[in-house]
Amino acid sequence: MQPLVSIIIDNFNYARFLGAAIDSALAQSYAPVEVVVVDDGSTDNSREVISRYGDRVSAIFKPNGGHASAFNAGFGASHGSIVMFLDADDALLPIAVEEVVRAWHEGVAKAQFVLAHIDAEGRPLGGTVPYLPAQMPEGDIRASILDAGGYIGVPTSGNAFARSVLERLLPLPESNWRQAADTSLEIIAPFLGDVVSLGKTLGCYRIHESNHGMLRDDLDSRKLRVKIVIDLQRESALSEFAKMSGFTIPPDWAAREPAHLKYRLASLRLDPTHHPIMDDRATRLMLMGLRSTWRNPGYNLRGRLFHTAWFPLAALLPQAAAVKIIRRGLLPGRRRGKNPAEDSVQSPIVSEGRLR
Repeated sequence: MQPLVSIIIDNFNYARFLGAAIDSALAQSYAPVEVVVVDDGSTDNSREVISRYGDRVSAIFKPNGGHASAFNAGFGASHGSIVMFLDADDALLPIAVEEVVRAWHEGVAKAQFVLAHIDAEGRPLGGTVPYLPAQMPEGDIRASILDAGGYIGVPTSGNAFARSVLERLLPLPESNWRQAADTSLEIIAPFLGDVVSLGKTLGCYRIHESNHGMLRDDLDSRKLRVKIVIDLQRESALSEFAKMSGFTIPPDWAAREPAHLKYRLASLRLDPTHHPIMDDRATRLMLMGLRSTWRNPGYNLRGRLFHTAWFPLAALLPQAAAVKIIRRGLLPGRRRGKNPAEDSVQSPIVSEGRLR
């Protein structure tokens, strides 16, 4: 008997994208699939969009509560033994569920797959997340997560979870996870079973002006602070789970990931007054960054060499010069070509950190 797969679409004021997300969920080549759409208190015409689908979807309309609140509500209304969360501005390819089910086996906690970057109009941008799909880990990855401060993963829409795993992790505390709730699930799930990584592009990750967590052309210290806080919340969530499960995580676990330290150093140099970690110092972050760059398995030689230069320059140069270096290390490459920093695969779970 084929397993029922639940696709839970969480939406907040994304009416202009929502129809494409729902259409992609309903167009799956696999059956049986149920589609649950959670509208988290939208004030645009999202209700009208959802209503067009009638009983083809299970609709939940609720007051705004944030990302975790939408996850909790959607999961509570779902029935599938495999559960996928799809952000309303993203989309799945028609074979996504079929490929996930084909790769699924006993003992799997989560499966993950590659997402292609598209723009607001749905046009391909040429990139993918993760940047190097071949390095996505598989199997029992608990030890490497503890050692590296994360693993090469994907945002919400590129994951599928065993219902039995989510039953242990949900409901999430809604006050803690108004945004980026996916990062909590994705970092803990591998401690409850195997990870399956499909090196295939099975979905689309939309990049547009409302991706509040995305760093694009301008450095925004507020967005950097959001990313830092999310990383620390993720560390706290894993630490609490570890205590309940009888293992420990290393001190300063999040700091084992160079990307996290880059955000902290950039935030400190750009806006020290509002930097969220009071005892951070540029030279200490530099040394921590150099150490983590060479021990983290998610970085190839070119990326390691780039960061070996980036951390000292970002930490020690006068601010005006440091800002140029920080920009080169954090923002995507444009006409000059691909940013060498992109040779460092995003080892921590990649998340937009949407503000809701």
